[in-house]
This record gives sequence, structure tokens and C-alpha cells, in this order.
Amino acid sequence: MIHKRWQTRRQVLAGGLLAATLGGCSAGLFRLDRPFVPGPVRPIEHWRAHVPGARRLVDHRLWDRFLGKYRRLRSDHVPLLPYGEIASAEWELLDTYLGGLAATPVRSLDRPEQYAFWLNLHNALVVRLISRAYLVLSVRDIDFGDGTPWNRPIVEVEGRPLSLADIRDGILRAIWRDGRVHYGLCYGAIGSPGLLAQAFTGETVDRMLDEQALDFVNHPRGVWADGRAATLSGLYDWYAADFGGSRQAVLSHLRLYALPALRPMLAEDVAVSYAFDWSLNDATGSLG
Repeated sequence: MIHKRWQTRRQVLAGGLLAATLGGCSAGLFRLDRPFVPGPVRPIEHWRAHVPGARRLVDHRLWDRFLGKYRRLRSDHVPLLPYGEIASAEWELLDTYLGGLAATPVRSLDRPEQYAFWLNLHNALVVRLISRAYLVLSVRDIDFGDGTPWNRPIVEVEGRPLSLADIRDGILRAIWRDGRVHYGLCYGAIGSPGLLAQAFTGETVDRMLDEQALDFVNHPRGVWADGRAATLSGLYDWYAADFGGSRQAVLSHLRLYALPALRPMLAEDVAVSYAFDWSLNDATGSLG
């Protein structure tokens, strides 16, 4: 049972704004030929404010619980979620968590706490978005009329409507200017960095992003190389500017996180191509 004080908030957030938004979407065929076009990096000025040294902490325990209970690793260590096996009561608890985030005075937090806040909010929203549109084959099949699931506002924080693209491009990328942010963002796709087993917090976000970078760069969905050619995740193509802006800068970034066996295969003269698997990160029915 959800506490009464969350009922109004849930109607604004996942129970209302997100559900209403999905009511107007159309789930089309899984079209691999559609290009993914990231939004421009333009800071949303309202969200620049912060309080250095603030001691206020955001409660992420419900997200921790959800991840700990449902995150599963495929045999190749790709994190998945069993969307079709999660009870409605569990989705209501996730709505409660999202309602709490919506009511958080984000601008009164310090920067690390804000970083963790926006990463967790983005990822929880992606999971909830997929759950409401299930059974889609890909998050990109959730179409709000412009061919994408990214651009329509689906949440209100401090009373301000935000889309997934706003959170990703107008807040996280624009304010932090940290290429590692991409290792913390889950797109609900096999090819993207996966959900961690626990929520980000202000205290752990820096370490966890480095750990995610190490994991992703050394997994074939991040980098596959044989010494002559390297196939990189599409993230390094779409967001090249966030990794230094050039092919050489991207390779240099990858070498920072590559393990000894991979590092020499990322020489500056290696032939580079890009790939990304948009298949849904769904474990439903696949594991006991």
C-alpha cells in the first residue's frame, strides 16, 4: 500500500504524467535503420544552482531494493531486468520512489548528490517507461509522435517538466561536462551500459562511474578489437565531443580504461567502426 501523501505526487509523475504521455505514443516496428541523434548540449539554467558542502541526502533505498531484487546478469555479464515478471505492487513502489525524487529540492544539494540524483532519476524513468509500454522489442519502439521516446516531458521536478533528453543533454552532459556520464546512463538496451546492482549516491558516484567505465570498455559491447580493427560502441560516435572530440581523443580515453590485453589493440592507426544493439535488456522468462 502506498502512503496517502504520495497519491497526488504520483498523479503528477509516473502514475500521471508518464502514463498520460504513454497513452499518446504508438509502438511501431523495431526499425534498426533509424539513426540515433543526440540532442544539443545546452544547459538548462535553472538546474545550475547548487549548495557546496550541503549535507542534505536523497533517499535512494527503494531504487536500491528494486535493483537488488530484479537485476540479473546474462551469461556474458550483460545486466537485464525481467520486465514481464515484476508484480504491479513493485511498480507502485518504484512510482513512490520517483514521486520522492520529483519532490526533492534538487538545487539545495551539493554537486555530487545532484550527479547521483539525475543519474538515478534517468535510469528509473527509462525502466518505468519500458514497463508501461511492454511488450516492445526496443525502447526506440516507444514513439511519442516524433519517432523517439526521448523528447517528450515525462516527469516534473521542482514543478518543472523534463524529458529524458533534458536530463541527459540539458543537465548531466551540459553541467558536468564529464564523458563518464555515459557509463552511468542506461538506455534499456543490450548495447548500453547496464544498470548497476545499487543506486548511485553522492558519496559513491565518482567511484561507480569509473567502475562502470572499466566494465564497459572491456566488454565486447563497448569495445571489440583484434589488433587490426576495432568496433566501438555507438556511444563513442554519437558523443565523441564528450570524449575529447576526435578519433584520437576517443581512443586515448579508451586506453585509460582498457585492460592490458586490450590496450595495445587501440593504437591510433587502428581501423575503427561503430555498432550498437538496441534490443531490449529484457530477462523475462530467460532465467529461473
